[in-house]
Formats: sequence, structure tokens, C-alpha cells
Amino acid sequence: MSVGGNHTGRLLIDAVALERRVALVENDRLSRLWIDRGGPARFDLHLGRIRKIMPEMAAAMVALDGISDGLLPFDRYPGPVHEGQWVLVQVSRLGFEDKGVKLTGRIAIEGVGMILRPGGKLIELPRKLKDAEQRAELTGMLKSLQVDGDGIMLRSTALDWAQDAIAGEYRLLRAQWQKAVTALASPAKPTLVCKAQSDLDQMIERHLMHGDECIVDGTDQFVQLRGVLKARGASDAHLTRHTGSQLLFDDQGIEEAIGEALQSRVDLAGGGWIAIDPATALCAIDVNAGGADAGRDSEARAIEVNLRAAAEIVHQIRLRNIGGLIVIDPLRMQTRNGRDKFEDAIRTAFGAELDGAVQIGGFTRLGLYEFSRQRAGESLLARVLSKQAHHTPSQETSLNAIIRAMIAECRTGKVGAMVLYIAPSMAERLAQRMDAVQILANAFGVAPEIIADPNLDDDAYRLEKK
Repeated sequence: MSVGGNHTGRLLIDAVALERRVALVENDRLSRLWIDRGGPARFDLHLGRIRKIMPEMAAAMVALDGISDGLLPFDRYPGPVHEGQWVLVQVSRLGFEDKGVKLTGRIAIEGVGMILRPGGKLIELPRKLKDAEQRAELTGMLKSLQVDGDGIMLRSTALDWAQDAIAGEYRLLRAQWQKAVTALASPAKPTLVCKAQSDLDQMIERHLMHGDECIVDGTDQFVQLRGVLKARGASDAHLTRHTGSQLLFDDQGIEEAIGEALQSRVDLAGGGWIAIDPATALCAIDVNAGGADAGRDSEARAIEVNLRAAAEIVHQIRLRNIGGLIVIDPLRMQTRNGRDKFEDAIRTAFGAELDGAVQIGGFTRLGLYEFSRQRAGESLLARVLSKQAHHTPSQETSLNAIIRAMIAECRTGKVGAMVLYIAPSMAERLAQRMDAVQILANAFGVAPEIIADPNLDDDAYRLEKK
């Protein structure tokens, strides 16, 4: 799911199962949810081989290591390409739903304090740095580091760093590029050369470095994040490890909020409700008065309910990570003033996203309101529920739910040798995941015996003492 932007508020991280779930709570309400199951990340650096040239798409298909072939547009590679050619490429867009991985040959290796563009030549400093003397000093220092005409873009976060720390960051990024060059010089098979830090991990680090509250359920994740703060010389007072008898998301009401975010109907504070109906081509959203303020002037009531709906619609779109064409059917408003107020409310709620991610189409002749939002990863619905039948949890979701439920049972005192009864499909899936078995072994002290029970649904289990 899409990450993007700088986020403030309380960050809750559930890292007790195979997947990591990160919830952003603002004003005591779940506003964003990310589900991370590993896999490729944006800006992963690959040595790939061109498998097929597709002139009709002005692109080439590139065979990669561990993931499906990626699409490399001709205008994103510095030079001609041909079938069988070995190329260094980065993932510029992750695959989701029916869309594959998109690649670029214009390499940009990201660090915490700078971005390295091999052969880019330019030295770029943050625009917020206005002091001419400091700009000149930093430019001179970065030029002294440059190798082979590297382009170096310094991030704002590095302005407070010592010069030794900046030089160390450059050497680290330069070593990654040199590893890629070495792989290209003697290629044998497609290879993942350098694993990039995921967008989600970058967001978490920015949140922590900003000093905002972060609560973690999961020892390994907590230790890792505390190490990040220690390495940067930052306080860890705002980083807390959850130690309650309940799992973090249950304790904070996040599980209930996730369940609500998978429902079509959303009630509005003050009366009325909206219905959200995502489909392949577009997402339709219907605004309903539902008897709110019955008896009032119809125009005034329509405007009031629509304005309540506007803010909630944008909140739900972000929470559910809905992208593509979105069509709203608001309550009918006869006046131009009412329609203008509705559009202003939509624009205000989206805020900075209007700079590129959201394109407003406005009202149609039939009174519908249209806009598009850039797709960035799977929607919450697609991430959690089965793609074959969106009313049932996917097997990945079910397996993680079972693991979390068993961790919760451990915290109530159930430990030692256990027998776990689960559906045959889940038993088979669990047997293939040694990392899952290890999580359960760590929790109970010994891995439970797994027995397939055909009478159980995928998301059900039974735990008995041996």
C-alpha cells in the first residue's frame, strides 16, 4: 500500500506475525493502515536481462531475480537496448492487481541523508538552505567526494550532520553502485544487487526522527527501531514497546476499525451515510441523507449532508488506499453555491495531494462529481480479502490472523507443548513457512503439533494442551 508524505500522530506497529501492520492514529481515529508482507521494494537495484523488445509499447520486458518480468520504457534507459542485453535497472513502481513491475535505468540510490545518481554530475543542496557561505562550503565538500561524475543530492535531514557523517553516507551509497557495476561486468543470471529500504520503513524512520509517538508490538521490530534512533544519536523516549496481555491492535481498537474499513456503508457524524462500491474500472460513492434533519429545507439539508460526506469520503479513500477514477453521487444541490462549497470541501480535505496525486474533474451534467487519484499499490480490500471472492479473507490474511490469535493466547498463559488444529489448506501453508513455525516455537517454547481438521474454515483454529 501507498505510503507517501510526512505523517504526524501516533504510529502503532503490529509485528508479531508474518506480516507487519502499521496504523497511523490521528485525533484518536485510524487514518492510515499499511500492510507489509515483504517482497520487492521501490528502488531495489537489479541486474536484469532484456527478454523481449516491444516496439508497440516503446518498451522492453526485463527478466529479474525472484519476481516477474518488469517493463522498461525506452525513454527510461540511457542508450539503445536489444534482446539478451544485460542492464542495471531499478524498480520505479511495484506490481499490483493486474499491473506488473515498472523499471527505470536512470539509477538513483537513496540514503538517509543523500541520493546518489551515478554519472549525474550535479551537486544539489536543499532549497531551504539559504546561507550562501554554508552552501558554498557544502558544495565544495561534496565536490571533493565525487567519483566518476556522480550526481549528489543532499537531503534536508543531513544539514545538521558532521562532514564525516556525510562522507560516510556517500561511501556507503557508492559501494552499492560499485557492487552493481561489478555484477554487470560479469553477468551470469538476473540478480537482486541491492535491496532498497521500503517506503514504509522510510516513513517510520521519519516519524521517529520527528519525535512523534510510536508503539511497537514485536520484540525484533522494537529493538531494530531503537537501534536506528541510537545510531542517529536521537532520544528513544517516544518509542514504546507494547507489553499488555492483549495484542496492540486489539488494545487500541484498531482491529475493529479495520473491520469497519472493509464495509461498504459508513455512517456520517450528525446523520446520513455513504456507500463505497469499488470496482475494476472505477470506485462509485453514493451519499445518502438517511432521514438526517428531515423536514428542513431540502437544499440546505443536501448541502449540509454533502459537506459532512466530503471530508469522510477523502478520509475513507486514504484509509482504504483507493485509486483510479472515483465518481461521487452527492445529494442533489440546485444552487451553484452548494456545488462550489462541496468542491471546496473535497479540495481542502485532499490538501497537498492535489499537487499531483489527485486530478479534479468536477461536476458532470448529470450531477455526479468526478476525480482521479493516482494508484499506488493494492487497496486495503484487495490486500486483505481474497481476489476470487472479496467477501472472504485471503489465505495470507487468514494465516496471519491465526498466528496473531495464538500469540494472544500465549499472553494469557498458554505455553508449552500444544496441538494446533487448522484447516487442511492452512496446515499445508504453515508447513511451507518455517518462519511462521519459528514464531510459534518462540511464543510457546516449543513448536505446536499441527493437525489438519477438514471441519475448520481457513480463518478458524483450535488449540489444545498436549
